[in-house]
Amino acid sequence: MTRLSQFMADCMSVGALRGFQHFSVYIRSREEIVLRVYRSRKPSTEELPISSKTIYDHVDRIQATEESKITIAGARTNTMELPLDLSDRALETDTLGVNFLIAGYPRYKCPYVWLRTDHQRLIATAENQSLEKDIPLRLESIDCWRQFDIRPWDVLVEVICTALSPQPENPFAIDYEYFEKITIEERVVSTGAILEFLRRVYLRHYFFSDVVLADIKKLQHQHFRDINTLREFQQNTVFRDAVSVHPQY
Repeated sequence: MTRLSQFMADCMSVGALRGFQHFSVYIRSREEIVLRVYRSRKPSTEELPISSKTIYDHVDRIQATEESKITIAGARTNTMELPLDLSDRALETDTLGVNFLIAGYPRYKCPYVWLRTDHQRLIATAENQSLEKDIPLRLESIDCWRQFDIRPWDVLVEVICTALSPQPENPFAIDYEYFEKITIEERVVSTGAILEFLRRVYLRHYFFSDVVLADIKKLQHQHFRDINTLREFQQNTVFRDAVSVHPQY
């Protein structure tokens, strides 16, 4: 696997993650992902420019029986997001996020980043000058591609810090409310995946590594607590099934 292929494989793994405060990543193709940086706050589901209406209203959560005294998930979720419309035209008209296309085309042998919205605010041009949207951004992380082992999170840090003013204390800050709204089964999978991502971020020794470590500890606590809750629920279910098969007289 080439460096560029590995870079895009890592991009695909980031594209599967949800639960960040400042951004979301969406997979557009094997060679392209879209980074959506929220302008001021993370928009609610109703504000997202989705391709059609939301589905699965009021998705039920699995609950333990009264005998087990364990509530697997007490809350309900109102909506489930459908994918964003990732066409260039839709991205350019997005008023809630600043969108970037990150691509690793084999012919270039190097990843590049293109700005897809809010050109005037992020890139200074003369009054009679227009910005050519097909020219990639000049980024330090991309310039260092041939000298250093650049990973997708290096590019994400630089782009997010450029897009947001003031610069966030932690570009990868966690949206804990997101994890409270999903089922416990989803949360176990999601926290496990995001913990692996944060581990990789922490090992890069960014200026915000201490904050990342604090998030890792908090998510680890949540992750293993949920695992224990599920294990206890399963043990109670097995016990009740056994009693129903072999009742005591």
